[in-house]
Amino acid sequence: MTARPARRRRWPRAWPLAALLLGYPIWWAMGIGEIVWTLFAIPMCVQMYRRRPVRFPPMFWVWGLFLTLVVVSVLMLNVHAPDTIATNSGGGNYVAYAVRLLNYVSVTVVMVYIGNLTEQELPRLRLIRWLSVVFVVTVLGGIAGTVMPNFGYDSPIKRFVPASLQGIDFVQQFTHIGTAQVQQGLGFPRPSAPFEYANAWGNNYSMLLIWFVIGWLILATDRRRIAALALIVASVIPVVYSQNRGVWLGMGLGVGYVALRLAMLRRFGVLLGMAVAIVVSGALVVATPLQAVVTNRLSATHNSNDLRGSLSQQALSVAAGSPIIGYGSTRSTIGSNKSATIGKSPGCPKCGNRVIGSTGQLWLVLVAQGYLGALLYLLFLFQGVIRYWRDNSVVGIGGTLVLLLSVFYTLLYTAVVSPLAITLIGMALLWRNDEARKEQEAAQLQVKVQARTRLTQAVRARRPSLEAGV
Repeated sequence: MTARPARRRRWPRAWPLAALLLGYPIWWAMGIGEIVWTLFAIPMCVQMYRRRPVRFPPMFWVWGLFLTLVVVSVLMLNVHAPDTIATNSGGGNYVAYAVRLLNYVSVTVVMVYIGNLTEQELPRLRLIRWLSVVFVVTVLGGIAGTVMPNFGYDSPIKRFVPASLQGIDFVQQFTHIGTAQVQQGLGFPRPSAPFEYANAWGNNYSMLLIWFVIGWLILATDRRRIAALALIVASVIPVVYSQNRGVWLGMGLGVGYVALRLAMLRRFGVLLGMAVAIVVSGALVVATPLQAVVTNRLSATHNSNDLRGSLSQQALSVAAGSPIIGYGSTRSTIGSNKSATIGKSPGCPKCGNRVIGSTGQLWLVLVAQGYLGALLYLLFLFQGVIRYWRDNSVVGIGGTLVLLLSVFYTLLYTAVVSPLAITLIGMALLWRNDEARKEQEAAQLQVKVQARTRLTQAVRARRPSLEAGV
């Protein structure tokens, strides 16, 4: 007898996405959290190439035009924008631009990749639970940042970064791993692990919470629901210590949106449960030392609001200088929001010369890709909300809320890379959910047609015997 050749064991089709999401804390700890999306986008592209043709989500041409603008805007990278500091023609500008471009492309690949997987290859519930695992890691990282805010170390990747690039701010964020950002004037450290910035932590937390509620509360067993409730209650601590006022407001808007959708569906029992959860969370904040953190943050809003308002106005002004393709990247103010003569100096390294486009994704896109780029960016997200608004499933409500929160956060936080990735994964889930609904409706229609055909054939078969009897 001839021995049968050993069957080659194949990896699951969605292994790049599983490794990316489930292994995210490892990638962050290694210092490659910013580029891991690009690394795993490569095998995703290979898989899609092998299974051509590739499908794209509705209105993808809008997002494609935005990506085209990102590419073309490199021509303006060293062009001086009016009323800003002259750009440095060194390689740092091009490195930052290249990383941002790769991030845009890679998260787009993730969205398209998910949309091209079948329900057998990657069930939607499985993907939601993978996102729930990232939420658990986010909460644990937030608690670690609250308890051990000064913990940090140089990442292994730092030894491979040229010394000339280690002084760039965004390079420092992934070459030195820390659990929190310690900022002067706020009084408390702001947890950031497993992301680079505290704002990114809050942004991701609020969007991942939606999928966690769906995967571990709504579509879960009773035992898992108890654990999920305990984790959500514990997460209130890092949410408060994150001092992300925008996230606090965004979560309030999210609760209002869900309440509206549930009221339209007459799910008043669920509404009552939400109200109880909100009251318990509020009591936890008021009756504990967390109240001092909230009070301190709200009392220190004046200077922050002035700075944000000034940078937002300057972003609009800079975008007016190149409204079609922008300037490729951010620019810096000549002085400060108080005076044009106040800038950085050896004695005051934090004075003035603020980055225009650093206070929100909308302002970043306005400066980097102009008014047209901002319009295309927002249009793609808004069309997703409008297109899937009538989807009353948990995925439909959760996915549209993710898109709405992402639009709101464009005013406050930059989205590249992980928050934008979570947003586009939400778009892919909505797309997949809509395709599954259409397939189900088509199957039901086919069953009805077949039943009607069989009935017609049965009637025709009996007609000769009935005529003979007459």
